[in-house]
Amino acid sequence: MEELTIRKLGNTKFKDLYFQLLKGDELGNTEIVKLLAIAVLLLNHKTLEIRRLGYRIILFYGNASGQYQALYDVALNSGLHPVSAVISSYFSEDDHRSESFIRNIVGSYIDTFRDQGIVLTEQQDALRTFVQSEYRKSSVVVAPTSYGKSELIIQSVRENPGQRILILVPSKALLAQTKKRLIYADIEGLGKVVTHPEMYSVERKNRAFVLTQERLNRLLNENAGLSFDMVFVDEAHNLLQSDRRSELLAAMLCILGARNPETSFKFLTPFLCDELNVRVRFLDMIPSGFKIDEYIKSERFYIKDFRAGRGQTKLKLYDHFLNDWMEFDRRYANCFELIKGEALSKNIVYGNRKKSIESFAVELAAVLPLVDCPLIQTACAELEELFDRRYKLIGCLRKGVMYHHGSIPDTIRLYLENLFSSSKQMRFLVCNSTLLEGVNLPIERLFVFDFFKGKQKLTPSQFKNLVGRVNRFSEVFAPGAKAALRKLESSIYLLGVNGYTRDNAALETFYDKSVNVTKVVKDTVSNVLLEATKIIDGKVSVLYDDAVARLENLHPGVVKDRECRYVTTQVGKLLIANSVSEIDVFSEEEAIERKIRRGIEANGVINTVDRLMLAISKSFVDHFDNSREYSDLVRLKQEPARNFYAMILDWKLKKLSVKQTIRQTLAYWKKLVETSHSDHVFVGKWGDTKYRDSKYENWVRISQKDDGERINLAIVRLKDEDDFFDNKIFKFVEVLNGVGALDPGFYKLIKYGTADDTKIKLIRDGYSHGLADLMLERYPETVRATLGGEIEVSPRLVNMMITNEESDLLIFEAKMNLKPI
Repeated sequence: MEELTIRKLGNTKFKDLYFQLLKGDELGNTEIVKLLAIAVLLLNHKTLEIRRLGYRIILFYGNASGQYQALYDVALNSGLHPVSAVISSYFSEDDHRSESFIRNIVGSYIDTFRDQGIVLTEQQDALRTFVQSEYRKSSVVVAPTSYGKSELIIQSVRENPGQRILILVPSKALLAQTKKRLIYADIEGLGKVVTHPEMYSVERKNRAFVLTQERLNRLLNENAGLSFDMVFVDEAHNLLQSDRRSELLAAMLCILGARNPETSFKFLTPFLCDELNVRVRFLDMIPSGFKIDEYIKSERFYIKDFRAGRGQTKLKLYDHFLNDWMEFDRRYANCFELIKGEALSKNIVYGNRKKSIESFAVELAAVLPLVDCPLIQTACAELEELFDRRYKLIGCLRKGVMYHHGSIPDTIRLYLENLFSSSKQMRFLVCNSTLLEGVNLPIERLFVFDFFKGKQKLTPSQFKNLVGRVNRFSEVFAPGAKAALRKLESSIYLLGVNGYTRDNAALETFYDKSVNVTKVVKDTVSNVLLEATKIIDGKVSVLYDDAVARLENLHPGVVKDRECRYVTTQVGKLLIANSVSEIDVFSEEEAIERKIRRGIEANGVINTVDRLMLAISKSFVDHFDNSREYSDLVRLKQEPARNFYAMILDWKLKKLSVKQTIRQTLAYWKKLVETSHSDHVFVGKWGDTKYRDSKYENWVRISQKDDGERINLAIVRLKDEDDFFDNKIFKFVEVLNGVGALDPGFYKLIKYGTADDTKIKLIRDGYSHGLADLMLERYPETVRATLGGEIEVSPRLVNMMITNEESDLLIFEAKMNLKPI
């Protein structure tokens, strides 16, 4: 008998029946019987994709007809117990199954999968058992978004009180969220969660550490004897990439393994084809794998192209099983009318470029009515107080629209995410890839107007990760949740929009490559410190040699069977320790050290911002290796650029508020135009015009912008420049400080904005300048110094702040660090 395949199935009369179901056409009894009979055959097929198609038919039929008996049986036999539990709750009292012996037996069986009121799937339950049995071993867990990977971390910390556990996260925002989850989990004897290198104390037995790879690097450099028993790598797919951060993450894993051969590594990711692809060179580790392959949600993928010249295209549905299309008669004048018409209570609109995200949010808000919500009103008042009443985000919020990208301060982003979850009137979130990593929100529908991430298209894995954030199980199957089974049919809309979608973007092709079930998806591994990356002559070989040399210098002896160069100066060690990749450290270290030493001899230690920026330019930027990747830091060779960053630092030293820095930025632009006889101002990716010999539209003509536009440009540019200083410039400040070139008091001011040791300790613990000031000025009784010199903050602070009606934003921030009593 000829083997059945998806392609052959699509060439039979089954396709017409199946498409009628997808369209919502009314089916006769004979047609229903045929369709369900075919579904049963498919469910018993050996091929995974064909079995999933069978489940899709049963799910869609149940939702279309309201008859869930077939889905109940399928879910029960497939271990999809949350689905069975929901359906059983629908059975009426006069239903013959409601009090039957068999139903009671089945109900009791399902109850064995309940945990704190939540019913787990069979594989979720197996995953928890697997993690418990593998505490001492390294493993890779591949589970879709919302399968409870965060709960696994908390469970591991709780059940291993004698172990030192590290959770590595890719961003500061995820760091804050993970820290909060640990604090709110009420883990006995947890103590302070270390999130900053300077929070660690050898005398104190810290159990839990949540760090980025950069912070871990500093922690390990400053504490040669520190090791861990268990290491979680969250969002572990990032390890496969070829950028410097991914290389640093791999290097950190090597060092952790070298310091303690008994360390168990846990890699958590929503997508990975082969668990062995996370194996790191020079690390003796062969992880076991656990992969979730349950299929509960079955998406509907729509396309509507509004771009000019495309004709009157209809709304189309792409079936990723049969790789075929069907059209619908629903017509919309533009993309905003479609989003209004197809939206549910909570909607995500995905874009790529920050500038486009803001513009799209403003246009969407313009076609929506004002909303009435006290939570939104409070948030708008907070943003007006912090920034300016003309901040365009405020106008969007008043319409139930929010935007979310990397040029919004981290605390504000977290605050807005909480608002999106809390307010029923907050319906739309326009965002980019900042949502791909660890952000858990109640999303019911997804619209996409740009399927890129940075300069590259979203990979099939990245797109599926984004899609997986729609209708998370924790939301769908939460106690009291409504329309749970309908939410298993998530709808995704890929839109072509003039001015937002690239002219050459092929929407249909993107779906075919990203979600077609017959396409084989493979991991793309390019990190030179991973065993799966093939080292070939040329650029890859150069990157590999450099990465290996840096790794060996960070931890001598970790690289076996290979001759490596070693730095010989303190400057060289600090350059490698601070991940400076723009310089060939081995050839330039002595020249750099001489230059720094001569500067100190001639002028003494650095204690002004002007001298600091000049020293960074002369001592480091002048020694950049031009054969390496381009660095924005080369702009520091120009005096105007140095003066600009010196000015930004000076504002920090003067402790100017955000509102004051916005005003100062506007004044700076005005003066710049007056002195340079040109109204062109550099604003990076927020620009809309070219200037002189620039290749990109990184400039604006500031005289053509009104006050509101200037203020919004100032807000995003200040965040971008702050990030540029923290991520690109400050590593050179650390090197200069490490060799004694900076005045100690000046270094503290540059790094923390204060010389007050108590406030510095609060900032290290994760509190902002504003909250630290408030605590010390108005609530000093909640801040206590321990005998070991540490700072402890009483959870009573939150209740006191609420009673005194402090800023809602500061109360939110306090709750991120303290669980209220």
